[in-house]
Amino acid sequence: MSRSSHRLPDAELEVMKAIWQSNTPISTSNLKAVLDRERPWNVSALQTLLNRLIARGFLRSEKRGKCRYYEPLVQEDAYLAAENKAFLKRLNHGSVSRLVASLYDSKAISDQDLEELAAFIAQKTKEGT
Repeated sequence: MSRSSHRLPDAELEVMKAIWQSNTPISTSNLKAVLDRERPWNVSALQTLLNRLIARGFLRSEKRGKCRYYEPLVQEDAYLAAENKAFLKRLNHGSVSRLVASLYDSKAISDQDLEELAAFIAQKTKEGT
């Protein structure tokens, strides 16, 4: 199993999203500042999550002077693709049409969303031929 297929708990995913958004290695203090915009973070709790992400192969860290910088080893697109595939398989038996029908029936997506999806499918089908 590749590290990108390991599902991240919500708090770890929140940390990874902030790191992915930085696009460059980010220091612990800058990361905390970014995360604090949504809610206050305890430094020791953040450090625990960072260490866990390193141990699980999602991050690497580098000490520069007195600061430690973090960068992703797993890219956001790769993680999201693996999560979406696992979600589809786990809850919808791998059926995209079943997923879309469920979302539509529960009013989680609109007619406009369906039109955009149909246009996307038409474009991808045209590109594939």
